[in-house]
Amino acid sequence: MIDAKQAVQVAKEKAAEMLNQFPINLEELERDSYQGRDVWSVTLSFPPQQNTLRFDPQYKRFTIDAETGEFLAMKIREVASR
Repeated sequence: MIDAKQAVQVAKEKAAEMLNQFPINLEELERDSYQGRDVWSVTLSFPPQQNTLRFDPQYKRFTIDAETGEFLAMKIREVASR
């Protein structure tokens, strides 16, 4: 079983490896269920990429198996309008 801190670390490592975007900030963390597995759902934010017209940060949700620490999924996290 992994704790919250370990889940965040796995998510940040996967984000750095797959997206090569920095800095990476923790936004949300919660326990959840995914395809019948107990998971940590970790939402990370990334600054807007240079050379784009976007000014808002991007958010991605990483799903980490709570038992093994295995990375399971990454999804774009849409933010509700303010």
